[in-house]
Amino acid sequence: MKDPHNYRAVGWSMIAVAGSLAAIGILLLALHDDPFFSDNMMNEKIKQFEEMKQQTTEMVNSTGEKMGEPKPGMAILFVYLK
Repeated sequence: MKDPHNYRAVGWSMIAVAGSLAAIGILLLALHDDPFFSDNMMNEKIKQFEEMKQQTTEMVNSTGEKMGEPKPGMAILFVYLK
């Protein structure tokens, strides 16, 4: 079988795909308000969790109870601390 010698066509196709992906990326950065939306959302959730953990620790320390003892309404408490 002969070698089809289509390396040039494949090369131009790869350049076209790379150019279109670059154009999509540039448009996304130009039109989107917050390109790091998921990172910012994750950092907010981590901060919220740390604040809830701190509030729970302060509540436990003020009552003198041990943290390891489960209380009946603890799950409801976490929901209302938001």
